[in-house]
Amino acid sequence: MKRTVFFRHASAGLAVSALAPTATYAQSMPTIRVGVPQSQDVVQILYAAKAGLFAKAGLNVELVPLVNGAAISAAVAGGSLQFGMSSLQGLISGHVHGVPFLLLAPAGLYSPDDPYALMFVRKDAAIASARDLNGKILASPALKDLDWIANASWMEQNGGDFKSTKPVEMPNPNLLPALVSGRIDAYTVGEPWSTIAQQSGQVKVLARSFEAIAPRFLMTGWFATSDYIDRNRDVVERFERVLRDATLYANTHKAEMIPIVAEYLKLDPALVAKTMKGSEGAYLDPALIQPMIDASVKYGLIERGFSATDLISPAALKRPR
Repeated sequence: MKRTVFFRHASAGLAVSALAPTATYAQSMPTIRVGVPQSQDVVQILYAAKAGLFAKAGLNVELVPLVNGAAISAAVAGGSLQFGMSSLQGLISGHVHGVPFLLLAPAGLYSPDDPYALMFVRKDAAIASARDLNGKILASPALKDLDWIANASWMEQNGGDFKSTKPVEMPNPNLLPALVSGRIDAYTVGEPWSTIAQQSGQVKVLARSFEAIAPRFLMTGWFATSDYIDRNRDVVERFERVLRDATLYANTHKAEMIPIVAEYLKLDPALVAKTMKGSEGAYLDPALIQPMIDASVKYGLIERGFSATDLISPAALKRPR
């Protein structure tokens, strides 16, 4: 038997992909709605839906694409979504302010072996060091987001004065044109925009700025509220097991994942092949979460720090010993 898994655009309410339904499951279980951002980090859940892994686990899952982790976090907090994927800084801020978010599984992991993001300047710019950026205009998709933190961390660790810069907010697609035209002086960006910038031939890489946060750290994760987890432990554990199995498979079958991601993001498969990373972990590690908590304190995103273990659900799957 098969069952339905919809990829639905929340604002339009249109199903864009589906598997056939299983009436027994649909009648016996509520639909589980999962928020997914426009990111390559969601490859494991896209594969799980396409391969019918949720159906095999007895779960009726509906994937709901939203613009970013902030929108997903708000929907999970409000109860219209049961699970979601978000950047860590949003979940960290929510935790400090009493929003009961808990991590269930890792998503995007930064690794120096396959760097996800880079800092760029114009190819002809007389900028070769952090000090050369003093007083310059630095852009990021959102102020105090991960790219903004990376800009600040790299400058401060390499002798620059980030406080002297003029941070501006700009959507990812606009960063390269703004840099080339001279409206900004530098920016940090992740994939696929990093590869697109390098292919333009108009920029040069100044730094692997993410590594100023930590050589390896978790950027994004799957989460739910503590209330939902407590009331639906069996559902949560089945959801996690599907994610784990899909992650382990996706990490070793990259070629199979390329068309799935390309279809979801509406990108050229050749570009996805160059930009898709394969370093996602299958289990949460507090040591990979703590760097983002510490950076959030350092740069004023949260008032106080806390242990990464406080952000991990007791229901999260543990690595086999």
